[in-house]
Amino acid sequence: MAQITESELILPTLYILSKEKGNFISTSDLILKLTEIMHPTGIDAEILKNRNDTHFSQKVRNLKSHDTLTRKDFATYENNGYVLSETGRLYLEQNLDSINYLLNNTFDYEDIKTELDKIEQQPYKQRKRIHLVELVSEGVEQRTSSIAYKRSSNLRNYAKDYYTKNGKLFCDCCNFDFSTSYATPYNKNCIEMHHIKPIFQYEDDDENKTIEEALKNILPVCPNCHRVIHRNKIYGMEGIQIFKASFKNKGIYTINPQYGVLHVAENSEYK
Repeated sequence: MAQITESELILPTLYILSKEKGNFISTSDLILKLTEIMHPTGIDAEILKNRNDTHFSQKVRNLKSHDTLTRKDFATYENNGYVLSETGRLYLEQNLDSINYLLNNTFDYEDIKTELDKIEQQPYKQRKRIHLVELVSEGVEQRTSSIAYKRSSNLRNYAKDYYTKNGKLFCDCCNFDFSTSYATPYNKNCIEMHHIKPIFQYEDDDENKTIEEALKNILPVCPNCHRVIHRNKIYGMEGIQIFKASFKNKGIYTINPQYGVLHVAENSEYK
C-alpha cells in the first residue's frame, strides 16, 4: 500500500480549515482531525522509529516544512497553524461536492487516497468528474448538481432491479424484506444503496457503462442497517462482512472462524 502524498492532503486540509473558527487550525489539531476523517491504515498508520509520529502525521507536518500550502497560496502559516486564504477557498469550492462525498461516507483509506489523487490531476484532464451520491445516508450533507442527482437516481433504480430476485429485495446485511414484513400499501420498497467504494464518472462518459461498473461497488441495505453503517463508520467490504457477522438471525447465518465472515445456511430461504 503506497503512502499518502502531500498533494493528496491539500483538499482535506482546506476542507477542515473551512469549518474551523476563523478558518484557522494549529498543526497539532490538524493532525488529529485529518486522522479522524481519513482513518489512515497500513504503513501510514505505523509509528516512526524513535518518534511519536506516525508516517501519516509526519506527512501532515511536512506540509509546513515543504511549504506545500503556502507555495500555492492556499493558506498562510501563522501562530503555529494555518489560515485559509481566498485562493484556497476558491479551490476548495471548485471541488467541494467531491470532497464532501469522499470524507463524509464510509470509504476506506486507500480509496480516499486514490480519488484525492485523481481530483488533483483533474484540472489537467479538462473533463468534469461527477460523483454519484448515496441519495439517503446518515449525517451526510448532500451537495450535488442536478446531473449528478439524476445519474445517482438512475443508478439506484437500476440497482434495485438488478438485486431483486423473485420479486423480493432483501437487505444484504440483515435480510429484511419490506414486501414480506409490511402489509399493502405500506410494503413499498424502501431499500437504500450503500456505496462501498466511491463512484465517479467523467461528464461525457457512457452512463450505462458507469452503472455496470458501479454495481460491483454498491449493496442494497435497509435504512436501519444503512444508518448503523454510517454512524459506526464501518469501512469497506471487510467492515461490512464483520458487521454482517454480528447478526444473530435465527440460525440463518453461520460464521466461518477462519475468515470471520458469513455463510447462509443451506436450508435458509435467503440462500
